[in-house]
Amino acid sequence: MSKRERWVIAQASLLVAVVALTLGSEAAGAAKASFASTRFGTQQRPALIQVTLSSPVIDLYHSDLIAVRGLKARTAQVRLLGAIDRRGLAYEWTPYPWRRLRLLRGRWHGLLLPPPLLGIYQQQLRVDNGRTLLTSTRWLLRVFRPRTQSRQSYPSATAAVRGYVAHLAGSQHLVAVKQWPLASFDHRDPRLHRLFVIAYAPRSDRGLDARRGLFVTTVRDGFHGRWRLLDATTQPYD
Repeated sequence: MSKRERWVIAQASLLVAVVALTLGSEAAGAAKASFASTRFGTQQRPALIQVTLSSPVIDLYHSDLIAVRGLKARTAQVRLLGAIDRRGLAYEWTPYPWRRLRLLRGRWHGLLLPPPLLGIYQQQLRVDNGRTLLTSTRWLLRVFRPRTQSRQSYPSATAAVRGYVAHLAGSQHLVAVKQWPLASFDHRDPRLHRLFVIAYAPRSDRGLDARRGLFVTTVRDGFHGRWRLLDATTQPYD
């Protein structure tokens, strides 16, 4: 049996166990993400640097053009914090590589490749061969499936989960919800992403046999925004 097959079987067993959860068994599963420290040079102020994208939202299959204005540097690069390199091995942490920016008519231009995981990613700039790192909570790239942003938003991640179940076909109700820790290879910012395992069932049938389980990922629209459904799968990372 391969490593991947063993992993799938283990996750399936965990999913079956969700029917034993009780309502209100919410856990604060702490998911830690590693981010490079940010050091600001005396000549650079993020508030004066304008970062624009050709599209603020992309999917998993299309790249995005980035343009940076007001950046004083000899060299410049950009990366997505917490993102995985598409060229890395599946289910292993391979940091998103620095992407070179080129200066053209006073602006720095480059290409951002989509990471393999959906989510919202903060951009970070590295100038003058790493002497200075710059980032801002406003520099965000959203990697969503179509119509994700049209979904209803909620004041909290758990409220988004409840809203998702309430709109499922068959008049379903949420039986239990528990925050699920992000995997070791998943370095998406936990301030912007929450993963839950849930159990739900038809309102007309409260028996254990009627319960179904899903893994639900919610995403926040910026560091002070509202939450909405990002993905719902039968395994944590389908």
